[in-house]
Amino acid sequence: MVYTSDYTDYSADASLSDGILDYTVSADGSKVYSVVVSDDGGFAGIDRLYLYYDETYPSDYEAVDADVGAPKFDQLYYLEQVAGLLEFRGISDVRFVNATELGTALQSDIENGTCRGTGLVAVSGALPDTVYKGNADDPIFGWMNAGGSLYWAGNALGMNYATPEGLVPVDDYMDLFFGGDCLYTGDENKAYQEVSSNGYTKALSLMNNDVRYGVNTSMVGGDRACLGIGFESDKGYASICMVQQGEGMVCVFGGQLSNFQRYDMAQIIAAGLGPESELLEVVEGSVTRGSVSGTIDGLAGSDVSAYIYLGGYYPVYGKLFRF
Repeated sequence: MVYTSDYTDYSADASLSDGILDYTVSADGSKVYSVVVSDDGGFAGIDRLYLYYDETYPSDYEAVDADVGAPKFDQLYYLEQVAGLLEFRGISDVRFVNATELGTALQSDIENGTCRGTGLVAVSGALPDTVYKGNADDPIFGWMNAGGSLYWAGNALGMNYATPEGLVPVDDYMDLFFGGDCLYTGDENKAYQEVSSNGYTKALSLMNNDVRYGVNTSMVGGDRACLGIGFESDKGYASICMVQQGEGMVCVFGGQLSNFQRYDMAQIIAAGLGPESELLEVVEGSVTRGSVSGTIDGLAGSDVSAYIYLGGYYPVYGKLFRF
């Protein structure tokens, strides 16, 4: 029998003055840490989050076979796990909503000017008819245009919408969300090269390399800002991609629902990344039963943020600082 104790208190702090970032990381045990500094391009980050789940509406995603004895890997399990992962990354204002509640919440955000800083996670494979029916003036677009952020996984975004009676296909759905045919809907599923243009893959310990239903940034239409991170196929489809939608964005996670995908989703949301984010600096180290402090200088600009997390590829704590 092996007996271990890994209950540990963690904390982090950071401040920015005259282009110099001072940070402190503390742990009662021993953990590696990363300080990921970005220019977020004015993106507000996420302070509160909706998790869409409605068992009375049909879903449209590939079923995932769970190992014997493991919990059923369905929408509800996935979303519950995302909520748990975000809680120890500093985001606790998380609310489950059904189709009716989602429609009411998005409309309320639009009317009250509270879209900015609000996120929506949808892994159902089809948005409900309370927010999307394949039209440019649907509530989901008004909400994103006013600053809301949609985090999507599970199927091709917008291809169908859901009603209580069934799924309804949508023509030209890629144009609605991306201004061009940029989603991968073929048989290719794995990418084996990292998106090397920005460095976020290693900086955030990203793991999912499935690019099914992923976005090719070079095929996004118009002048929308977009950022592909994670892993990229030979055809240019990324496992994670953020695309500007007015004042907000949509972030697409490639592949079927998986543990690696939800780990990455929690990191992206917690790190406060947006379509115009630029990695400025990464500092890595370790802390053992105490505190470690350091500085990063040369950080000019007004949109600097620092995401500090402990645990590397197995995060146990995270906190975002926006300056």
